[in-house]
Amino acid sequence: MKKSKDNPPVSLPRLKDWHALVIISALVAVYFHEILLMKSFFWEDFLYQFYPFRNFAAAAIAGGELPLWNPYTFSGTPFQADIQSALFYVPNLLLSLFVSGGKLHFYWVELFIILHYVLAGVTMYYYAREIGITAWGALLSGIIFTFSGFMVTHAIHQVVICQVAWLPLILLLFRRALMRRSLIYCILTGLTLGHAVLAGFPQISLYIFFFLFLYFIYEFLISVKEKGLKNSLALPPIAAGAIIIAVALTALQLLPTMELAPLSQRAEITYEKSLEGSLSWEQLITFVVPHYFGSSGAQGSTYWGPGAYWVFWETCFYLGIPAAVLIGFALAGIRRNHMILFLSATGLFGLLYALGDGFIFHKFFYSFVPGFETFRSIGRMTLYTTVAGALLGGFGLDRIIELVKVNNTVLRRGALIAACAGILLWFLAQTGSFQPDGSGHAAAQVHRSAVTAMILFLVCAAIIYLLYRRNITLVFGIVTFLIIQFADLYIFGFDQNNSKINPDEYYGRTANIVDFLKKEGGKEYFRVNSRQGGAMILDRNQGMIDRIFLMEGYTPLSLKRNFPPAKNWDGVCDLLNAKYRISINQQQRQMSLAASDTYLPRAFLVYGVKVISDEKKLQEYMESGEFDPRSTVLLEEEPVFIPSMPSESASEEIKITSYHLNKIELETATSHDGYLVLSEVYYPGWEAYIDGTREKIYRADWNLRAVPLRSGNHKIEMKFDPASFITGFWITAATIGLSACGIVYSQRRKKNVSQQKGRPT
Repeated sequence: MKKSKDNPPVSLPRLKDWHALVIISALVAVYFHEILLMKSFFWEDFLYQFYPFRNFAAAAIAGGELPLWNPYTFSGTPFQADIQSALFYVPNLLLSLFVSGGKLHFYWVELFIILHYVLAGVTMYYYAREIGITAWGALLSGIIFTFSGFMVTHAIHQVVICQVAWLPLILLLFRRALMRRSLIYCILTGLTLGHAVLAGFPQISLYIFFFLFLYFIYEFLISVKEKGLKNSLALPPIAAGAIIIAVALTALQLLPTMELAPLSQRAEITYEKSLEGSLSWEQLITFVVPHYFGSSGAQGSTYWGPGAYWVFWETCFYLGIPAAVLIGFALAGIRRNHMILFLSATGLFGLLYALGDGFIFHKFFYSFVPGFETFRSIGRMTLYTTVAGALLGGFGLDRIIELVKVNNTVLRRGALIAACAGILLWFLAQTGSFQPDGSGHAAAQVHRSAVTAMILFLVCAAIIYLLYRRNITLVFGIVTFLIIQFADLYIFGFDQNNSKINPDEYYGRTANIVDFLKKEGGKEYFRVNSRQGGAMILDRNQGMIDRIFLMEGYTPLSLKRNFPPAKNWDGVCDLLNAKYRISINQQQRQMSLAASDTYLPRAFLVYGVKVISDEKKLQEYMESGEFDPRSTVLLEEEPVFIPSMPSESASEEIKITSYHLNKIELETATSHDGYLVLSEVYYPGWEAYIDGTREKIYRADWNLRAVPLRSGNHKIEMKFDPASFITGFWITAATIGLSACGIVYSQRRKKNVSQQKGRPT
C-alpha cells in the first residue's frame, strides 16, 4: 500500500549482532557453495603452492616432526624460514588434526580459507559498529568487504586472505587501545597483529603496518585538536607498544626469514620489476565495469588489458555498483565526519599508489621508505581502497536512512545522479564503446558487464527515489540494497575460483610414475629432474605431497644457488643426484622419465680439494668442463686440512642409516683422509657431528655440503638447528609470557580501582 507523507515509513527494526553473524555466514556459504559441496575446487596458486605447503606441514607435524627443512623441492630448501610456509599461524597448526594416512585432504584447506571470509565479514561488521556506523550499515560494510573484488580474486592466495581477514579486528582493537588508553587493548592489538603477520605474506604485512601508522596519525591529530597536546602524549607509546609486541611475537618467523631473504632470488628487485602488477589509469573504469578488460579465472582467461593474465586479480578493486552509489552519499557528508575524511583520503592514497609509474607515490616510497622497494604487484595496495570503500558504503547507507527520516531532497539528487550514470553506461554500450580488441567472447563479457552496471545503477536510483517519495518502507529499501549488493558481487565473481580440477585427481594423474619412483626410492636415495623449459612431468611442488626428492620447486623465496653451474644440464643433474630425468620426444609430443647412470650418489667421498673463493671464477671453472666432482671438491674458503691424494685406490663405504626432515645420519668407513660430500643443499643452520664431535660444514661444489673426514669408521649426524629459529622462539615465548602477565596485571589493577571507587567514604 502506498504510504502518504503524513505517515512516513521511517521505522527500521533493530538488527542484533548475532543476526549479522548468521547473515554473513550464510552468504559466505552461498557464495562458495560449489566448493563447499566439492563440485568445484580452488585453482592456480592454491593447487600449485599452498595446498602442497599445507599438506607437507600438517603431515610432518602429525608425524611428530617440525618441518624446518624441506628436502623434497629444489634439492632441499628451508621450509619454515620461507614466510609463506606460515608454519606457526594457529589455523594452519590446527590442520594437522585432520591428517589421515599421512596426508591432509585438500578440502580442509579450502574450508579453512572459506572460514576466513566469515572472519573478515564479521570483524568488519564489528569494526564498522565501533566507528559509529549503525548495525544495518555495518552489515553492508561486512558484505562489501567480504565479497569485494580484492578478496574474491585472491581466494587462491591463502596467505593473503588469511592475513587480510584479521585487518578489521586489528583496527578495532587498535582504536580501542588509543581511545581508552588501554594496556589490555594495546597487548591484544599486538598479539592479533603479530598472529596475522604469521599468516605469511610480508607485502600485506607492510601495508597493514603502514595503514595503522596512517590511522594513528589521524587519531593523534584529532586527539590534539580536541584534548590538547599534553593529553594526547599517551597515544604514541600505546601505538608503539602494540607494534613492538607484534614484531616480538613473530620473531620465531621473522628472524629465520631475515636470514633467508638475502640468500633468495627475491633479495633484490629493480624498480621496473616492482611495477609488475600495477594499476593503469584506464583500469579505473573497472570500478563500475569490472570486466571491461575481460577476466582471468578458473574458467579461463579473456583478459586483454595491461600486463599478463594475472594482472586481472592483482588490480581488481571492484566493490559493487550499490557500494559505489552509497560511497557517493558518504562523500557528500565528508565535512560532518572526520572518519569519512580519513577513509576517503586513505582509499584514494591506495588507488594512486597502485598506479605505480602513473603517479608519484610508488616511486617516492620505493626510493625513500624502507620495505616498499621489496615488492612487485603493487596493485595490491587497492586493499586500502577496499577497506575504505566498504566502510564508506556503510556510512552512505546510514546517510540515506538519515535523509529518509527527514525527507531531504538530497535523496532526489542522488537518485538523479545514479540514474544518469546508468544512462551514460547505456549510451556508451550502444555506441560500441565497450568493444575491446580481444576475442568475441571477451567483447560479449565486457558488454554484459556494462549492461549489468547500467541496470544496477538504475535499480539503485529507483530505490532511492522511491524512498524519497515514500512509496516503499525504509526497511524494504535497505534490505533491497543489501540484496542487490550481494547479488552484484555474486554475479561478478562467484565462479572466479571454481575450477573443475580436483587436486587429488590432478596429483594422481602421474600415480604410476610416483609408485615406480617410491619403489625405487626404497633401494637408494636419489632425486628426479621433472622439468625442462615448459615441459613438466611432475608438478613443481609435487614432491611435498608424494615425498619424492625433486630438483624443482615453486616458492617466491627460492635460494639463489638452486642449481650448480656445469658444462651442460646433465652435469647439473649429476651433481644433484638426479637418477631420473625428464625426456621429451618433440616429434611425438610425449614426456617420460629416463634413467641416468652418471649421477653422483647422495653421499660420496673425494680426496682432492681445490679452493676458489671468487664466485665468478668458481662458476667459470665449473662450467669449463675441467671440474671432476668425483675426485675433487671445490671449496670457497680454506679448510682445516687438505688431504693428500691416496697412492692407491682407497677403500670406502658410506651408508645413510636415517633420513628425516631436519636430520641425516650416516655410517662411513674409509682407509684414507678425505672429504665427505653430500648432495644436499648448503644452508646456515646445518650442523655436523662426527662421532659426537661437532665439525664444520663447508659449502662445496657451489651449493652442496662437505665435511672433512679422517680415515677409519665413523658415525655422522647432520642436524638442521638454526640459531635464528632458536633465538626467535625464545623471543616469541617471552612475548607471550609477558603479554599474559600484562593482561593479568591490568585486569587486577582495573578490579582494584573499581573496588576502591565502590567503597563508602
